[in-house]
Amino acid sequence: MTYPPQPPPGQYPGQGYPQQPPPGQGYPHQGYPQQGYPQQQGYPGYPGYPPPQPPKKGNGLLIGLLAGGGGLLVVIFLITGFFAPGFLVSDGKPAARTGPPLDLNSGSVAAGKFILAVLGDDAVIGRQAACASAEGVVAAAVRTLGSRNAHLTAGSPVQSGADEIRVPLDGTIGSRSVHGELQVTRIQEHYCISGVTTPS
Repeated sequence: MTYPPQPPPGQYPGQGYPQQPPPGQGYPHQGYPQQGYPQQQGYPGYPGYPPPQPPKKGNGLLIGLLAGGGGLLVVIFLITGFFAPGFLVSDGKPAARTGPPLDLNSGSVAAGKFILAVLGDDAVIGRQAACASAEGVVAAAVRTLGSRNAHLTAGSPVQSGADEIRVPLDGTIGSRSVHGELQVTRIQEHYCISGVTTPS
């Protein structure tokens, strides 16, 4: 037998099968379509196979990933919002007082008044530069330093709190070097001496 199968003698491909097989031939060869039926299309070069399935799209996977990612973001937002202080809910602390910044030069002015009071041994000038709650302390420091003939200079003022300035004091009492500090406080835009660390 030869490959591919050959049609019976006297026939050509595409003419169909004879009504009766020629004598001594038996059944006709299989594999050729009958006339009137279209041949099934398959892969190019591979007749008789069905066409390939169209490629499936991963839309379900994409939708699932997006939904899962969105859900994760919502959970993270809620956890952060309720447990991180001040993110969504208030942390219960009052807001810091906002106002104009401290005028460090006012600390120098208050220190200058204190130094003049010490040089003149004048407790009245010291009381005028002091806050109401510190008048006695400032007046006592002026009397003590003035009686010992202290010569003081003020250093650069430094902000030490929202409404507090510290001014270093350096100087001499006799021939000995001394160091101290003034605390200057802002009370409703007024600056006054609230404490004295007596030079020693």
